[in-house]
Amino acid sequence: MENTSMGYHTFAFFQKTDEEEYQVLENDFIGYMQRTKKLKRSPVQNKDKIQIGWQYTYKDDKEKGIHWLMLSSKAKNNYVTRGVLAVINQEALIENNYIRAAKDDDLKEVEEIYNRETEKISKIFLKFGSCSLNRVDPCLNIDLKELGIPCTPEQMMKLIKRGNIPRHYEERKECYDSKQRRMVSDKNSFYLESKSSVINFYWKYAKQGKKHPNYSKRESSRNVIRLEVECKYLKLYALVKNRNLESKYYESDEGLSPDEMYMRMHMGVHNPVIPIDVVLSANIYEPIIRKSIYKILRKGNYFTLDIARDIVESYHFRSSKEERMIEVLESVNESHGIAKAKSKLRENEFRRFNKALKELDNILVNPVTIPRRWDVKHIPNLLRAYYDSIYEEQLVSYQEYAAMKRIEEVLEKVKQ
Repeated sequence: MENTSMGYHTFAFFQKTDEEEYQVLENDFIGYMQRTKKLKRSPVQNKDKIQIGWQYTYKDDKEKGIHWLMLSSKAKNNYVTRGVLAVINQEALIENNYIRAAKDDDLKEVEEIYNRETEKISKIFLKFGSCSLNRVDPCLNIDLKELGIPCTPEQMMKLIKRGNIPRHYEERKECYDSKQRRMVSDKNSFYLESKSSVINFYWKYAKQGKKHPNYSKRESSRNVIRLEVECKYLKLYALVKNRNLESKYYESDEGLSPDEMYMRMHMGVHNPVIPIDVVLSANIYEPIIRKSIYKILRKGNYFTLDIARDIVESYHFRSSKEERMIEVLESVNESHGIAKAKSKLRENEFRRFNKALKELDNILVNPVTIPRRWDVKHIPNLLRAYYDSIYEEQLVSYQEYAAMKRIEEVLEKVKQ
């Protein structure tokens, strides 16, 4: 498949410098920019609109998969942090592709490109792999057309935006609606923020229209929904704490004399706390994506309210359980979303509501239902649709297998 893919699309690492190194590096950037005409720079501002550095990017589209931010900022205690942030989009760097998700297979090529480019600019740069990651964006791209999912990207975004908002997350409001007289979110994006991560599920084609309007392959993203989790330093640290020994970049201090250890430090040899190659592996990024999707979009498939109700009733649960599940289906339908339905609950009602959500997960029925006017009866869970596309057979629990069979039976009755 061309676009449907799981992996990551952007990662970044920060190299700290002292004041002298910072000045040398800044001069080296300016010199390289003037000498080669390959780079351009633009000011970087903080949230208070105060300039804190410069961003250096390549002019040539073929080299736009990497850029640097020279940053110098003062904390409240007057401590100044200086350094350079390298931001890399692996697929854009190697293939000039802003759509497909990257895999760790190509990391060696990225390392070679990065080291080759930084050697041209300055001797201050450390080698690739010497610095801790401070951001990585695992993602799942779903091309609705490739997977035969029977809805438009606009419709899919409406279902996504009716999902759950986990605790400690808030939806970002991006623009002012004069009719509603308040800030509202982007209709093509479900953007949730917390201190440790950002979760953004969005229509790729619409976003590229803003960020890369002249991108030659933009049309191929027309049916792509991206499910993305931007993990910041705190989240990454918790994920790979004490796992730096697994990194191929790890260099042991064992057997070194004090003079040799000092020389290593002086030469810039480090063992990063958050190693690039450990984080950018499927056993790290896949669980992040899966957990985020199940938290926000839930585990179930989408159905119309009538069919979702029929599936619940087909189990002949005890009356209290059935009533609880149907009550949540109707509440989410009436409120146009899980988060909106939860916002109407009193404190003593949350436990009942959350219990019903888990019960619906167990039978693979999404609490968000398909509007009847769409004339679509069933839309698969996006993560399950992805797994179905890459595996001929999946290992699933008996409970999931039984739930899928029950869904098939109910849908077959609807056809008759």
